[in-house]
This record gives sequence, structure tokens and C-alpha cells, in this order.
Amino acid sequence: MDENEQRLINSWNNNASSWTRVIRNQQIESRVLVTNSAILETVIELNPKTFLDVGCGEGWLCREFNSKGIEGWGVDASAELIEAAQHEGDTRFLVSLYSDLTSHRFGDTSHFSCLICNFSILGQRDLAYIASAGLCLLEEHGKIIIQTLHPTIACGDAAYVPGWRETAWQGIGDETFHPAPWYFRTIESWIEEFHARNYRLLKLREPCHPATNKLISIIFVFERQ
Repeated sequence: MDENEQRLINSWNNNASSWTRVIRNQQIESRVLVTNSAILETVIELNPKTFLDVGCGEGWLCREFNSKGIEGWGVDASAELIEAAQHEGDTRFLVSLYSDLTSHRFGDTSHFSCLICNFSILGQRDLAYIASAGLCLLEEHGKIIIQTLHPTIACGDAAYVPGWRETAWQGIGDETFHPAPWYFRTIESWIEEFHARNYRLLKLREPCHPATNKLISIIFVFERQ
């Protein structure tokens, strides 16, 4: 694990309490208005029977799908976030590095309909780890569903090339956050990296703010070949 990836995990452990409060108090406008419903609708349209939420955070997405009768588990590298998820009384949450996904047992589920990564592929190696795990954990023609900040917006004034960036944490409630590194990818690099690992792009969505019609996020649906 390189220095940036270790900093990423350490930062999220430090930010776990603040992040949990922000999510549960619905303090991120773009999530409330756009991205929460966008990921829910995208997954539900695919009619999965089971799912694994990779980078589940405090567990809101798992609880939403479980309440709709879609059975699943959540994993996160942050022990503090998993503790927050389990505090709701559900034991289907595990602490796991993305590189260790295939080493766990998920109850009676050996293969999932889909892996969901909702704003959770943040490290340079995360994509490779998740794509590799999908080849073992997904059923035939299973899906990897990713929502991330739209690259044309997330890039800001920096050059539009892949590389490590630093989270600004601006305008999120009254919470204080520790700086967290993350790895920026262009739209082209997202698609090329999955294609190189035996997945095909099945669907792409670009959710926009309902009032401004400005891009907020991008959703990729990749299918295992």
C-alpha cells in the first residue's frame, strides 16, 4: 500500500463520525436532490437479487435496498464507518480492504448480481481490486455499478489527466473534515480500465441538478464478460 492509499484510509477513519452525521442529517444537497435517487433507480432498473456495496460507509444504501427486498452486504475499509453501520442493528457489514474482498464469506451468498460502488472508488488501485474481485464474486453477466463525481466537474482548474488530488470538503454542513486524497480519472480512463479487465460498458448516465441542469455525477454500469 503506497503513502496516498494509506492516507486515504486514515483520513476516512478520522472523518467517520462527521461523515455519518452529514449523511444521516441529509446535509449534502446534491445527494438529497440528485445522486441518492440516481443510484437507487439505476440499480433497481437492473432488477438484481443480491448486491455487495463496496465502500458502503455508514450503510444507508444497504439499508435502502434491504428494505426493498434486495439482499446484500456492505464492506468498507474504515472500521469506524462499519461500526456506525452496525449500530443500526444489521450485522451484514464487514471491514475489508478492497484487495481482500474475495477472502470473506457473505453468509449463504457466494455470487452477487452486482457490486455497487457509490462514490467509493477513491484510490488508484481500487478499480483494479474491485474489477478482479468481480470476476470471482459476480454471477455470470453480473454488473459493477459505479457512481462518482462527474470528471468534467471534479477536475476543476487542474489538467484533465488521471492523478492524485486532494478533497476540498467545502460546504458540507457544520462539520470539520480531515484532508483526504483521491485519485482522479477521466471518462475515457474509467471505461478503458474496465474494458481491459474483461468488462463491457452496458450503460452510462449523467445526473444533473434539477434546477440548474448542471452535471453532478456520472454512473457507469459495467457487465462482466
